[in-house]
Amino acid sequence: MAEPSVAVFDLDGTLCRGDSFAGFLRRSMLDGRLRAALSLAAAVVLVPLFLLPAGRRRAVRGFVLLATAGRSATQLAQMAAQFAVEHAAKGRIEPVLERLREHRERGDRVVVATGCAEPLASAVCRELGLGDVEVLAAELAPGRFAHRPVRGCLGVQKVARLSDLGIAVPVGHAYTDSSMDLPLLRAAERRFLVEPRPRTVARVRAALGPEFTVLD
Repeated sequence: MAEPSVAVFDLDGTLCRGDSFAGFLRRSMLDGRLRAALSLAAAVVLVPLFLLPAGRRRAVRGFVLLATAGRSATQLAQMAAQFAVEHAAKGRIEPVLERLREHRERGDRVVVATGCAEPLASAVCRELGLGDVEVLAAELAPGRFAHRPVRGCLGVQKVARLSDLGIAVPVGHAYTDSSMDLPLLRAAERRFLVEPRPRTVARVRAALGPEFTVLD
């Protein structure tokens, strides 16, 4: 049997199809007439900002504010749990979930590292049958009127967050669908792209060469 190692899995597009946090924010922003009206008006400004690298962070903060204003951490957790049931049921990527289970069965340390924010990330993992897997996710903090993003888990942040857990690089395996995870792929001995778009394959090949496996 191979020696145990660390296997890191992205969540969205890797274990479950679709952008879970974007879907959750969208539903939350449209919940109630006043919130929906404010959200639709604000979208005229926020959507163009989101498409610009320099404006992405401000846009995300705006969307989070609209979705969480007036809601407690308990309320958000309840809403996340309800959303996760539907999201996970329709989006499971079974071949990759099976690979995750195989890693666990042979004693590997498995971590799900995702840009999706808590508490939604853990709720989706529970619905995928991964309730006892380590989850590294973006974090929100309650403010006076709404929650705000305080810690991310995208790109190079994933590698830093793994270091915070005491996990040294290179890790044994990394699974993702996105070229945004190039820092994680660089920090892995074995690299896997899950149902990637052709441009994702091209970007990863340009950055890392041919040393990766495509899982369709």
